[in-house]
Amino acid sequence: MKLILNKIKNFSKVKERKLKSEMSSNETGVIHLDSVTHFYSNDNFPTIENLNLLVKHGEFISILGESGAGKTTTLRMIAGFEKISSGYLRIGGQLVGSNFLHAPPNHRNLGVVFQDYALFPHMTVYKNIEFGMDSKIVDKTDKINNILSMVGMHGYENKYVHELSGGQQQRVAIARAVATNPIALLLDEPFSNLDRILARELRKDIKKIVTNTETTTILVTHDREEALAISDRVAVVSNRKLLQIDTPEYIYNNPLTPDVASLVGPCDFIEGEYKNNSVETSFGKFRAKSTEKIEDHQNVKVLIRPSDVHLINEGSENFSNRVISREYRGEYDEYEILSEKGEIIHSRMNNYENIAVDSKVQIILNKNRSVIVYKN
Repeated sequence: MKLILNKIKNFSKVKERKLKSEMSSNETGVIHLDSVTHFYSNDNFPTIENLNLLVKHGEFISILGESGAGKTTTLRMIAGFEKISSGYLRIGGQLVGSNFLHAPPNHRNLGVVFQDYALFPHMTVYKNIEFGMDSKIVDKTDKINNILSMVGMHGYENKYVHELSGGQQQRVAIARAVATNPIALLLDEPFSNLDRILARELRKDIKKIVTNTETTTILVTHDREEALAISDRVAVVSNRKLLQIDTPEYIYNNPLTPDVASLVGPCDFIEGEYKNNSVETSFGKFRAKSTEKIEDHQNVKVLIRPSDVHLINEGSENFSNRVISREYRGEYDEYEILSEKGEIIHSRMNNYENIAVDSKVQIILNKNRSVIVYKN
């Protein structure tokens, strides 16, 4: 009877912890960064500036940016490893960080998976997972076995870290993080040390795990394919600022700035003149759209994605654009096209097209898509 009561008591604690996440309001979310700025000591410029980010229960958000953009520092502030210089950080609706308050990492109930996994080499897989768990949990073995099965590592509990592959070590790191039943899971470039095929498989598995367990997750990455593939929303950071946050589909198709466009996908920028929802360029006239008001006859910067560009070389004697290179990429050929004015764009097309270098071509957009234009 005592054992049953202990299990019920332990379940209640776990349930209470989860409810803290579920009951967070729409205003505070599970994790809420409110005008957060961070300076390292003796630095003249902030690492991240005036960051506003609201993460809701069960949401998977990726923070995408180049090296030095401030994304890892943001994760470390959330985890409690860095102090906030100004602004407010709330977790589960509770203030845990500001310029006058700093709750230590062990008081934040967050699971963190580092880039180097940070596993204990002298411990078995079982002991690594057990390390952060509440000592009062009675049925640890059952819980650990369930978690190992969930991450595809059942039967490895007695193995040591050096006996595991990189992908297996990453799975153990994930298992250890979720074993504490965290309010949220923080992932710091977790796939960067793995080969591309293994990373792709593992990120799918992790997405399934956090979705099935309704675990709120923040992923920091510089890999746009990774961010677009598994995120509910993507937060793009550059030059120490958050530039845009939205769903992967929206942010790819409607980037607010050229910097966002470059970070979320391959692109080319050329000059053009905007008029009546279209733009005249050295490659031809295209239908255009903009996220800001642009007057007719205004000179603009034109965004063109290689995947949107289709080449036609039938009747090429009438065309002025010229193919100057072709690279075989397996699934597609990538062409480099030069206009009469000396501008260059790229096109990704199926291999069967097989357009020769030096061919004259006409540029059209796949499925009559629009290009995006920005003010110069």
